[in-house]
Amino acid sequence: MEPGVLLHTGLMTTLAIDAGGTFLKAGVLKNGILMPGISFIRPSHSNGTPEQIVGGLVNLILELSTAYKGQLGIEERPAPAGFVIGLAFPGPFEYESGISRIQGLNKYDSIYGLNLKALLRDELTRRSALNSALPWLSELAAAPIRLGNDAVMFSFGVSRLFPEDKMICLTLGTGLGSTFIEKQKVVSGRSGIPSSGMLYEETFNEERVDDVLGSRGILSLADSLHARSCDDTVENLALAAQSGDPSAIQVWEIYGQQLGLMLRPYFAAFQPDKLVLGGQIAKSRDLFEDSLRSALMPEQVVLYYENDVLEQVFYGIHQMFDT
Repeated sequence: MEPGVLLHTGLMTTLAIDAGGTFLKAGVLKNGILMPGISFIRPSHSNGTPEQIVGGLVNLILELSTAYKGQLGIEERPAPAGFVIGLAFPGPFEYESGISRIQGLNKYDSIYGLNLKALLRDELTRRSALNSALPWLSELAAAPIRLGNDAVMFSFGVSRLFPEDKMICLTLGTGLGSTFIEKQKVVSGRSGIPSSGMLYEETFNEERVDDVLGSRGILSLADSLHARSCDDTVENLALAAQSGDPSAIQVWEIYGQQLGLMLRPYFAAFQPDKLVLGGQIAKSRDLFEDSLRSALMPEQVVLYYENDVLEQVFYGIHQMFDT
């Protein structure tokens, strides 16, 4: 059992961090409820040394705990809830052991092969021995630390809203994050689902799904259709389509068709109750929803859009401890 594991997981304070390539985004959940007014965005230093990456994460953990302590009511101070520390990281990652396998993705290369959980624990312990100004640092040093995939954490967060459903959850951004969920549990290796439980490394039209159906794929498609200038972004393409530009409209229609064709065999085998979309690209769903639905035929789609991906990631992080 991890140090500090709690038997009654509702009575805990979850320090939640979403570790992106550019920013760390963080919040606090008290007894499973996201606390208003405690929210931080800090540089991730993901191209830095292991010491810089770990130091930045520990600094943020201390910021979160200090802000939480500052919000406690006087009556709660004698017996505050115990801390747990959860982090959502992109893959590949050995999440249970804490060992990073991220390499060649222009982020977190320097911690490849290192045990991030152990490094965080060591740094928290070191600071606890040096800093008597924060009396709860020793509690943080002993707190359970867990890591999870960012797309899976999003899916866990959404699944609490639909606890009985089967869902395919997608986060559409730089790449394609994906999770198959049934009754709040991740499904993999059955019903046609890859053994990894994720689609990003699967092949579609002889290319990786991640390269075709994330922002890189949209820009490449736009280039092939001569639908953008060299500095146009995905957001520019969405604005152009919304303004009636026929080339941009075609890009989004083809994107929806490709997404639907890629998903169709998984829909047929898994028969989800919902398709959940989140991420920056999903904000432009009105441009590709019709072609997505058409490409999925004869499968019928109940589409659920989640605007606040980060909030759901935080709730998903909390659910890692709710076992």
